[in-house]
Amino acid sequence: MKKVILPFILVLLIALNSKAQTATYTNLDYAGNGNSKQMLDLYIPTSVTTPSPLIIHIHGGAFLMGSKGSSEVPSFATFYNNGYVCADINYRLSTDSVWPAQVYDCKAAVRYLKANASLYHIDTNKIAVIGESAGGYLVSMLGTTAGVANLEGLHLGNTNVSSRVHAVVDLFGPINFLTMDTEATALGFTITTNSGTSPESKLMGAAVQTIPERIALANPTTYISNDDAAFFISAGSADMNIPYTQGQNFYNALVPVIGASNAVFELAAGQAHGGSFWHTATQDTKYLAFVNSKFASSGILKNGLNQNINIYPNPSNDNLTVILSDNLKYRLSIVDLSGKEITTLDEIYSGSKISINSLPEGTYLVRIYNSDNQFSGKFSKF
Repeated sequence: MKKVILPFILVLLIALNSKAQTATYTNLDYAGNGNSKQMLDLYIPTSVTTPSPLIIHIHGGAFLMGSKGSSEVPSFATFYNNGYVCADINYRLSTDSVWPAQVYDCKAAVRYLKANASLYHIDTNKIAVIGESAGGYLVSMLGTTAGVANLEGLHLGNTNVSSRVHAVVDLFGPINFLTMDTEATALGFTITTNSGTSPESKLMGAAVQTIPERIALANPTTYISNDDAAFFISAGSADMNIPYTQGQNFYNALVPVIGASNAVFELAAGQAHGGSFWHTATQDTKYLAFVNSKFASSGILKNGLNQNINIYPNPSNDNLTVILSDNLKYRLSIVDLSGKEITTLDEIYSGSKISINSLPEGTYLVRIYNSDNQFSGKFSKF
């Protein structure tokens, strides 16, 4: 059986930030089932009082072990200290639930956090996910399957929001279970993914080679589209558990669709599966810089006076909330991509909630006017 090496972990939350305390929420029941495998912990910097970016950690453990809490990743310190709300989630393991239960759970956690964005100070335009090994696979699925109906798991609640995420950090995650053994052989080592007792076969409920159609549905590459999240993929050249070509091939499939500026593949020379390397200050800085670069202008509109306007959630379903930098009256209009005006509101203030229940799914432009300026932005309804 394949040897399982858990990623380097940080046990004590207090190490996140030695200078400030965090608002901590533990065991938030994101599915409403009272199942400990469907709960998350949330850490909010005390400096955060307005909608701020969120990073969600999804733990590894070969789909059959591991948990949130004590498996806090060190990278959280870097994100936390840069104003990110940080979430760490549990999900059902293969010991009690087969795929796609794990994907359902991760998406339900994203929807829960979006649905409670105002309570937890989350900017729903700026959601990143990070995961190692099995967690790397799950964050990759989140990055490419937004809106794929049969993978949403809407029975787990919060059906009025999207599970879309905007940036992914995949650390040595498996991607295509069908080719792992042959890729390992090509790199000069042997693994046993094709065995009925491998972690991947246990996840899928059968030996992977006996269910190729189902394995294709479990492959993030299957769902690549031009509205996917941005990806930072990192793997070690000496990884004897997951061939690094899994991430490399995934990257090669992403680039023609989402663009080279939205995908990075890093091959870490001499690094194995897991270990402290993946959460050194150097690596953490890379992850943060990549995510920040994708969030730099997301959801923010600026006028000539350099005032900020935030429109969220985006994507939305029933309502938009418009946050303005002052308490002046504004006029708002929503137009479709052909320029046709759909609706107009003459008096809105900061924090106004705009009903878009009557709009069909699609992408729209929003124009906001005051006496001196016009500002334009874009949102999507799902």
